[in-house]
Amino acid sequence: MIQTLITILVLILIARLNEKFLKIPISLSLIAFSYIIAHSFPSFLHIPVETFDETLLLLLPIILLPDVMHLKLDKLKNNALPIFFFAFIGVAISMFLGVIFTKILLPEYAFSIGALISLFAMILATDAITVSSVFKNFKLPEDLKIITEGESLFNDATALIAFYFVGLPMLIGSSVSVLGVSEKLIEVMFLSVAIGVIIGYLGYLLLKLLEDPIDEFIIMYVVSLSSFLIAEHFHVAGILSIIFASLIFKYNIDKDLKFAEEKAEKVSQKRKSPFHYRFIKKIINNIATTKERFKENLELSIIVAHFANGFLFISMALLVDFEALFKYWKEIIIIFILTTFLRGLNSIAGVVLFKKPISWAYIFTFAGMKGGLSIIMVHLLPDNFIYKEMFEAIVIGIVLLSMFVYSFLLIAFLKLKSV
Repeated sequence: MIQTLITILVLILIARLNEKFLKIPISLSLIAFSYIIAHSFPSFLHIPVETFDETLLLLLPIILLPDVMHLKLDKLKNNALPIFFFAFIGVAISMFLGVIFTKILLPEYAFSIGALISLFAMILATDAITVSSVFKNFKLPEDLKIITEGESLFNDATALIAFYFVGLPMLIGSSVSVLGVSEKLIEVMFLSVAIGVIIGYLGYLLLKLLEDPIDEFIIMYVVSLSSFLIAEHFHVAGILSIIFASLIFKYNIDKDLKFAEEKAEKVSQKRKSPFHYRFIKKIINNIATTKERFKENLELSIIVAHFANGFLFISMALLVDFEALFKYWKEIIIIFILTTFLRGLNSIAGVVLFKKPISWAYIFTFAGMKGGLSIIMVHLLPDNFIYKEMFEAIVIGIVLLSMFVYSFLLIAFLKLKSV
């Protein structure tokens, strides 16, 4: 076990050095080196791949927390329409066109509509980690980064909802109607957002009672993990709950830091009741944290996320089965080209619709790397599904191709062209 831990730490260190000096995204180095180590020196890297899904579900809130916390709410508001277009409308259009084109391009397979919706939900979910890893090496317009990273986060929630509540029920033969699906989607979206908002605000109130930096650091993770856990318990979109919990948590802290003196003065004039006065005054008047403490905790959360990411990508490398990839190479290439084409169409439509520079369409297209969430979804397919082996190969193949091909095309473009 200690040998595995040392190997993981060394791999993360090597990947970070590659990113620093060679500008290679950390996820690519981790996957490549982990695969080589796992197959050349198996005793050095013993991680049970059977627990990959559970591990990723645990790591998701930890990984997403710093990504969401670094988003600026005012910038999100200003770019809400482009993000909504790419993350919701674009995904729906791509799914619809993907179903039609796949039936034409792979006529030898009797894919059901439910199977294809499930497939495209899996391969349209993007990976915010790799995108952020590429972007941080370049000076890019703030709006471009916000739209791309925001789309990547909300896109995951859309894909999961489509998979769980449309594709999978149709795949297993449950009756699905347009009205029923619409009602379920509204219910899921509302509950997911409500859970996130409530947990985020409760976390903020709890933060006001504490002054220790370690306690504050713990609360950040309690907010992220508990919002995800509660959402999953009620079978709604955990990722959406994490996003809104983290946004509400940070929004209230930012508001506190900005208007602390004003707020304290106003409240002290209004609160005259002696009932639990000191306790209520502490909750209302106290500043949740200080700029220095909050900045330190955000930096610590990035460090924790780096280790979580490292473990995630190393685990992903161990899932790669090249025999299955070679068996279904044609299907993988066809679907990969199709998804790239569909994302390109949406990207062009988006930049034209919202009057953005045309060069952004290229960036939006190749910022669509896939990640661990796609692999979790494919593992949830029923064992008696006749195309499960093929779908697993297609998903893992597209995850690898998108990570390596998209990353290098994106890096090359950003180096050559000023955006």
